[in-house]
Amino acid sequence: MTQEITRWLTEIRTLQQQLEAVRQERDQAYQSAANWRQLYDAEAQQRRADVETLKATEATLRTELSTLRSHHADAISAELENHLDSTNLDSVEGLRAELIKALQTCDQLQNALNAEKHAHAETRKTLTSALGEAIDAFNPSSSLVKRKPS
Repeated sequence: MTQEITRWLTEIRTLQQQLEAVRQERDQAYQSAANWRQLYDAEAQQRRADVETLKATEATLRTELSTLRSHHADAISAELENHLDSTNLDSVEGLRAELIKALQTCDQLQNALNAEKHAHAETRKTLTSALGEAIDAFNPSSSLVKRKPS
């Protein structure tokens, strides 16, 4: 009977040691999860700040673009009025010269519009990339979340 008690006591000690080891592993897992959560939250906060900064920059650029377009249109109108007042539109040659100048101006404006479209496409591409990165930051399967904590 003494051997049975000894065996039972040994078994209880072994189980207590295993239970303590499992508790330590659990605590380590909780600590690791907390570290990951902290890293994820910091990354997500940075991404949100980046997105807000980009939105503010976009709004500023849109305002500047609108202002520049307005000033440019006003300047063209004023220049056209001044030019028309000072030119001879009574002769065919005068009309032909004005038509050539108008076509050249049209070409210049078309080139400026194409450049503006290209710049707009680049801005859209940049903002789309930033938005994609922000979404990835919120995605648990993202490579940003898979980093090991420092």
